[in-house]
Amino acid sequence: MNPPPLHPSSRPRSHGRVASGDERRRVAITRRSTKGPLDDDTDDPLAASIQTVVSPPPSQRVLSPTRSDASPLSPHGHDGVQGSIDLPPKDFSFLKDPAAYHVLPATNIPPPFLNAPNLPSINSPLDSLLQSGHYRLAAISAARAIVTTTPPTDSETLLHLFHVRLACLCLISEHALAAQESKLLGDLNSAFYRHPFTDAHLVPWELRLLVVRLAALGYGEWRKGIMGYYELARECRENLVKVESTEEKQLWRARLRDCGIRVANVLVEMGELEGAGRHLGTLATAEDSDTPGARELLIMEALVWLRVGDILNARRCLSSAANLSSDELVDGTLKALIHLSNSEYTATVSAFRSLHDQFPGDAMIAQNLAVSLLYTGHIAEARTLLEDLVDSSEPFRSEIFNLSTIYELCTERNREKKMGLAEKMARREGTGSVGWEISAAEFKL
Repeated sequence: MNPPPLHPSSRPRSHGRVASGDERRRVAITRRSTKGPLDDDTDDPLAASIQTVVSPPPSQRVLSPTRSDASPLSPHGHDGVQGSIDLPPKDFSFLKDPAAYHVLPATNIPPPFLNAPNLPSINSPLDSLLQSGHYRLAAISAARAIVTTTPPTDSETLLHLFHVRLACLCLISEHALAAQESKLLGDLNSAFYRHPFTDAHLVPWELRLLVVRLAALGYGEWRKGIMGYYELARECRENLVKVESTEEKQLWRARLRDCGIRVANVLVEMGELEGAGRHLGTLATAEDSDTPGARELLIMEALVWLRVGDILNARRCLSSAANLSSDELVDGTLKALIHLSNSEYTATVSAFRSLHDQFPGDAMIAQNLAVSLLYTGHIAEARTLLEDLVDSSEPFRSEIFNLSTIYELCTERNREKKMGLAEKMARREGTGSVGWEISAAEFKL
């Protein structure tokens, strides 16, 4: 019933490796001799003043399979290179094998979601499915478009649809299936995925990041995931040396910084919290103190130290972040969580109640206040607060889980209450701000 964890709590089972059998897996690109991917250099990308790259909203990213514009997952085209690149056609028919795409199980979905009256048709446009948060249907639609309607030489559309498929599987917590299907791409370092003249990578950067994450999360091969991010970080440093425009340098610096954060994320997911905290500490000290990125890294580090139980380091990070800039909501939340970590429940309730009065529309503050009230024995007030929150805001997993837990504590007929909550959630219209579907595990069914 604590605030949402920094990483998923479940680990999908391991799977075997796919044997290499084609040119994409046999030919490896020659590695240039460089320093470590995160080492300092004359133009240190981690110490530069950068702005966090924010992905465009889903409505701007989605492409129908018939469009031939630049990849929507990378506003700079392939691998961040501005403008279009004329490529000799390559055969991507290996992505069109129907047997490679799994039938999605429905056993972990409550019946109200499977029989909802407002459930859209599977034949709805992929754009609308994504924008309404129906990620299960979007995953099925993307696989159908790959197999049936996209030519094998249209690599841009195929890779985009494949990215949508994998991302949607992750959003419905089917990481094991996503990891299996990502094996279709084979070795992304092979010459098959490189432009023969410019050496630019044909696979969008965001898809390459997702494949590395799936190697770590889907199979539990944490070391492979970390090394995959370091390989991408090395590529960022190499491109920083080659590119000349300020815009491209900022892009590759932001990507390098993102790789560093993702390494910390893998360390958290594998349970190496102290290592993640120390790693984030090196990134935070490398950031220019005048950039928003420095504060973000310090907040991340503070949250990791709270998970470890190191209150002194958490306070240090919060103090350093407050010296850079002030945010009443974030700073107040962290101070309240520090009280909670010290088992100071009365002080925690007071802190979150004050924040709730100041930010009445913030759902996370309301949920944390309800959890704090539960710790102090005010279960009726906590239940009322969470039920009002369900009616007034978009639901999220920890909110549903905590309310289901309170039902278990309040009544022996808790299953009826939880099924009623599931029916209420299934009747709502999808807005796309969160996933429409909620699994049975979140309702504790």
